[in-house]
Amino acid sequence: MFLELPSDMSSNKKLFSNLNIVFFLFLTLFAGTTPLFAEKEISYDPYVSILKYPEVNQIQTAERRERNQLIARILEQPLRPIGYGMGRTAEWVEENRMDKKAIWLVDELSLHGIHPGLKFPTEGSFGTVGIKGQIELEKLFKWEQPYASFNVFGGWTPNQDFSGSTVDLGGGYEIRIFKTPLSHISSVRYSRSSGESFSGIGQETSLGERSSYKPEELKLESGLGYALAKTIEGSTTFVLQRMNIGNGNRERVGKIKEHFPNASIPGIDGGDLIGLATSVMHDNRDNENDPKRGGYESVAFSYFHSVDGKELHYLKVAGEVAHYFPLRSDRRVLALRVAVEKNQELGGGKIPFFNMSRLGGTDKSNGSELLRSYRYNRFFEESLAVANAEYRYNVYEYGSFAGDFVALFDVGEVFEELGDFGFDKLKFSYGGGLNVKFHRKTFVSVTIARGNEGWETGLRSKVPF
Repeated sequence: MFLELPSDMSSNKKLFSNLNIVFFLFLTLFAGTTPLFAEKEISYDPYVSILKYPEVNQIQTAERRERNQLIARILEQPLRPIGYGMGRTAEWVEENRMDKKAIWLVDELSLHGIHPGLKFPTEGSFGTVGIKGQIELEKLFKWEQPYASFNVFGGWTPNQDFSGSTVDLGGGYEIRIFKTPLSHISSVRYSRSSGESFSGIGQETSLGERSSYKPEELKLESGLGYALAKTIEGSTTFVLQRMNIGNGNRERVGKIKEHFPNASIPGIDGGDLIGLATSVMHDNRDNENDPKRGGYESVAFSYFHSVDGKELHYLKVAGEVAHYFPLRSDRRVLALRVAVEKNQELGGGKIPFFNMSRLGGTDKSNGSELLRSYRYNRFFEESLAVANAEYRYNVYEYGSFAGDFVALFDVGEVFEELGDFGFDKLKFSYGGGLNVKFHRKTFVSVTIARGNEGWETGLRSKVPF
């Protein structure tokens, strides 16, 4: 095809003739080379899917995946009996509607101010469990008291190996001063245990020196509480403590007053003390019973002296920090805690052993700090430092019920003065456990931990921190 020149453009005839020749040569070249390009194209089926990651179908990748699955199946074998048992339990719960019945019962009791629970001895072990409970009197009797609350509590449990028992009884009240942040708080508690452990004072004591004692305590506390902010609370409390110490009745264990000279153990005969305690706490946990994030910090100062001429006179300073970190999910939580305590003698007085810093056991609420591969009250001294870590992994959820597997690690030490602290003297614990929860409240916590004195098991009705 050639371009036709208009009659009025005859002056440019030569130029357009040259353009026609160039255009003709271009078409000839393109037509001649097109078959050559077509022969080099790769044929493909437009209806076949193309893999985005073809390497996943390689033989090496498949073999590696099978090896990983085999290792995972081997590692999960120890957990299969637990998983099977939990699965069967879930089926039984569902068939009998036990979850709905339990929720109804707990809600009804709570509505009337009744809160039952399980109580375990200080040296908890399987097979030894008792009962405890708390009653909110204003709810039980339907008192219209918007600025006051009253409660009574009590509990009983046999001790380990059923050697005697432990009893707690008491009550208290809180009166809020109208719409101010101030409140008046008072409580009285009576507790008695027929056999607690004592191996002497210091970090290097031996289990061969282990003896038992029988503490019987009456404690009255009364003071003011104040809410400085939504997450900050403080209190100032007057304390009256009356402690009697007797020989424990555990079999095959020595008696404290027969095994230790009275002069070497301050407070071995008990004592009557009065004191003043002040504390401040910041708490921004998302849930007090089952924290997933946030934490708390507290510091406390207390002063005590005896009123029965036994020269007991000292100052106590204690601090605690705990925080909770979700690891990309609320099902995986890292819980960390650090606590320190220092008791300082004043005016030539002494510190009674029953109020000293104590280390050992699976529950910090009874006065002895967490070191879960050691017995309760394993170490006594004027000061302590302890750190605890837990990795909590939620592996089971069914309605309002849930279960967390726990990996734990503890490290701690007791010492007389700060200069006596040494990293080479630290005591360690490592192990694991299981927390069973209902409505995000732990009602059974089982732990097993190992240290240089062997294995120790614990059974509690709440998480340790």
